[in-house]
Amino acid sequence: FLKGQDLAGVLPPSLAKLPYLAEADFTKNYLSGNIPKEWTSMKHLTYLSLTVNNLTGPIPGYLGSIRSLIYVSLENNMFSGTIPQELGNLVNLVNLILSTNNLTGTLPVALSKLTNLTELRVSSNNFRGKLPNIFHYWPSLDKLEIQGSGFEGPIPSSISALNKLTQLRISDLNGEGSEFPRLETMTNLSRLMLRSCNLSGQIPDYISHFEKLQKL
Repeated sequence: FLKGQDLAGVLPPSLAKLPYLAEADFTKNYLSGNIPKEWTSMKHLTYLSLTVNNLTGPIPGYLGSIRSLIYVSLENNMFSGTIPQELGNLVNLVNLILSTNNLTGTLPVALSKLTNLTELRVSSNNFRGKLPNIFHYWPSLDKLEIQGSGFEGPIPSSISALNKLTQLRISDLNGEGSEFPRLETMTNLSRLMLRSCNLSGQIPDYISHFEKLQKL
């Protein structure tokens, strides 16, 4: 791990010479540029964290060819453009963290192939349009965060399928409002935040049965 080392410059393409490298963690540095295409040869890489750097440009589609990846965090950079469809090829992915960038567009339907996801965080971006109705493809999700992302409501009905969630945080949805979403199957929730989502109606009684809930 090379976390918090005040490293500058670009990500080294020469890491591709380490074919058995399993984990690469460059969290909290000052690295710029983008992810080297040469890294696609690292077929044993399972963990990639580039959190809190100065990386720019689009998320490269060729990242989707590193199919061994289980954990990907590109959080808190300056990535722009849309989420590439090719990320849907990372079928072993468990954690996908793309928060705090300048991403636009929407969540591509190709992400529905990531059926092993337990964590998805896409807060603080510049997405557009309604939240896509694809949440039911991620039945193992434990944490879902979509805060200040630019999306419009309403919260899709497919979210009711996520009965393993322990943390659900959605905020600042633009556009049309809706009634409180059906969350009655989410009995494992410890944190529930639905802030500025244009919800109407009453707080449902089933919330009182969420015995594990700590923050509301």
